[in-house]
Amino acid sequence: MSNTFNINRFGKYMAYDLKSRWKDQWLFLVVFAILPMIFHLIFLFFAALGQDGFAAFISGTPIARPPLVLRIIMFFVVAGLFFILFPSRAYGFLTEKAPGTDWIGLPASRLEKFLSMMLTCLVIVPCMFFVVYLLSDGIVCLVDKHCETSLFKAWLDFDLVKDGAPFKLGAKGLWFLINWTLQTVSVFLLGALIFKKGKIAKTILTLFLISMVSSMITAAIASSIDPDSIMTFIETWAENHLDKLDLWFNLLTNASLVLVVGGLGLWSWFKVKNLQH
Repeated sequence: MSNTFNINRFGKYMAYDLKSRWKDQWLFLVVFAILPMIFHLIFLFFAALGQDGFAAFISGTPIARPPLVLRIIMFFVVAGLFFILFPSRAYGFLTEKAPGTDWIGLPASRLEKFLSMMLTCLVIVPCMFFVVYLLSDGIVCLVDKHCETSLFKAWLDFDLVKDGAPFKLGAKGLWFLINWTLQTVSVFLLGALIFKKGKIAKTILTLFLISMVSSMITAAIASSIDPDSIMTFIETWAENHLDKLDLWFNLLTNASLVLVVGGLGLWSWFKVKNLQH
């Protein structure tokens, strides 16, 4: 039996890992995923507090509902918070002496444990979150006939091409949602493996510092280049490649995904591989 990777051993460990993460985090996942229902009820409550709301309620006239754009914004805010918090909640214990030592002693290789962690954080849990969240939102619109439309239906109807956009979003923007999710989770998973305390705060502070340094470097480079010439170059290039803007746009997005997720994933692997207590 290979000491590095064995499919049967990996399957058993991953089942154990998922069961453990579900046992510890199921309430956290469910609460975040059913927030559309909670938000809808809170919105209706405050809408009914106003005089017009109560009058409409008594007369049977529908009171105000959360507009679609507000629900979309809430979706990204809730999803962002969830993917920021989940990695450290699920695997932050690895940097703690007692639970981290117990994890090292589990009957599986470091590679198998790492792959299980990555699949759980990057694939399984995000899919569960999105399915339950959209299902929760769909149930709200199914029960409340005055709901504008479900987020899932709005996504299916989304089409930039018909509005004259110069490029189209692959799979109606689904790939960009996946890209954003993978990059966010990868960043905060690495932060959970690097920092022993204040994992989320320190990760955000690190991102802020990196952004500040990058902005300074970009500003220094831009100051040495004529801005008019840059704009002329960009406009000329866009005109010459107008029919391939969607190709370039998706190419840059995929390159960003590979570099960020691949680089952070490799860094996370070395942290797991060299984890000692």
